[in-house]
Amino acid sequence: MGEVAGFRKPLDWLKIAADGNLFVTIFEKGPTGNLIGEDLHGNKYYEDNTTTYNRKRWVVYKDLTDYNPSGIPPEWHGWLNYINDFAPTQHDFKRPVYAIDAGVTKTGTLAAYQPKGAWINPEKRSWVKYEAWQPPKA
Repeated sequence: MGEVAGFRKPLDWLKIAADGNLFVTIFEKGPTGNLIGEDLHGNKYYEDNTTTYNRKRWVVYKDLTDYNPSGIPPEWHGWLNYINDFAPTQHDFKRPVYAIDAGVTKTGTLAAYQPKGAWINPEKRSWVKYEAWQPPKA
């Protein structure tokens, strides 16, 4: 089935209408704000300085029907939540040595962490309450 206005299925419109925040973002704020930038995932960030405080900045996700807010990079997260006033397009942030690339959370998928004893993890759980420390092998 082909796409109509960028949507794969007619039911995508129902999902957008049911999600009030997404509806407001697309139909009320999307066209009126100034495009500040785009991240590596394709999400677009907007700002409108004529509106009230704390409603000036928002994101329009690349995939409107299957979006995940955990995929927002840290530098854009700081700008969206007013932690800093510098958008990553206007300021070069120094990355900490320990920083890793931000990605979408795996919670709720088969790739999520499953401890021993979880029904989806094939490893058997050791019911021993105490394990002696073993030094690493050299």
